[in-house]
Amino acid sequence: MRPLIGVTSLWDDVKSCGWMWQNYMELIWDAGGMPVVLPLNAAPEAVQEAVDRCDGFLFTGGQDIAPSYFDSQYPQYCQKPAVARDALEFELFDAARSVHRPIFGICRGLQLINVAMGGTLLEDIAYRVGSKTEHRYVTPGTPSMHEVDILGESYLSKAYDGKVLTVNSFHHQAIDRVAPSLKVIARSSSDQIVEAVQGEGEDFLVAVQWHPERIYQGRPENLRLVEFFIEVAKNQHVK
Repeated sequence: MRPLIGVTSLWDDVKSCGWMWQNYMELIWDAGGMPVVLPLNAAPEAVQEAVDRCDGFLFTGGQDIAPSYFDSQYPQYCQKPAVARDALEFELFDAARSVHRPIFGICRGLQLINVAMGGTLLEDIAYRVGSKTEHRYVTPGTPSMHEVDILGESYLSKAYDGKVLTVNSFHHQAIDRVAPSLKVIARSSSDQIVEAVQGEGEDFLVAVQWHPERIYQGRPENLRLVEFFIEVAKNQHVK
């Protein structure tokens, strides 16, 4: 039986409702998991039930995290947050960590994990770093691609034999101070922006700044990385 993977909802600010990109679901399915979308208005009891029932959690991409969560020094460079989503995801992350569920983060998911564990964010790469590498999507939606350097041994290095990996990019914020219990496993080759992290403990905790769900079919190392996540979830299947 496939492990059940809780996938955090995206947020539509215009319609004030949750929604989901199908490619997140397809990535989890193709990696061997059974994805289920989690609602954003869940009561505390529902969060606990999700943790009791799900074998692992995927924290997806989306809006900026509210600057109040990481004591931002330049909040004017943060875009409008999804307040309901922030509240749910920080609670869900803490609950999942407390019972050692495997966790995978994508884009915003990486940033949320870093903040939840005590790190901070660069409010805007262009302002704080001035990088010549385009980390956002460019008009009319063409994905920005750039290279990242893989650092040391990690689940990422096991998924990809090379030392330099080409990834897509769709973000204007990034990790600034890395949380104490996270290690950096990849950085942007051009400007050293943190591109992937892994937890230092025994629990599976991996997050990437790029969007593997959009490129994994042509770049199979992304699928292999998520397969590690699913395998751990399967091995610790909730009874």
